[in-house]
Amino acid sequence: MAKRKRRKNAGPPPVPVKRTPEGEAPARPAAPKRRPGEPVPPSMRGVLLRAGIVAAIFYPYLVYVVGESAVGALLVSLVAFALMVPLGLFLDRFRYKRQMKRWTEARARPQSR
Repeated sequence: MAKRKRRKNAGPPPVPVKRTPEGEAPARPAAPKRRPGEPVPPSMRGVLLRAGIVAAIFYPYLVYVVGESAVGALLVSLVAFALMVPLGLFLDRFRYKRQMKRWTEARARPQSR
């Protein structure tokens, strides 16, 4: 049986952690920690992303299905995007408050078995 060649190190060499003068690692911005099962709070990024996706789907619908001109469809899509952002934020806040209420009630209830 033939002898196997020994494998050399794969990948780049490890990068050393940069230390501050005190000898500690640089501090990362602390993200607010959630408890297990706690609902995720609404974010503007999520609302903008959702509104953008819907507006991007709405544009080809207006052009190809409805038969609107490209410029008219773009303007209507932009107006729809502008309306979806505050409405989406309102609905996300409403959903979050309702979920938080249910979650706090479930935690307050004694677990009987």
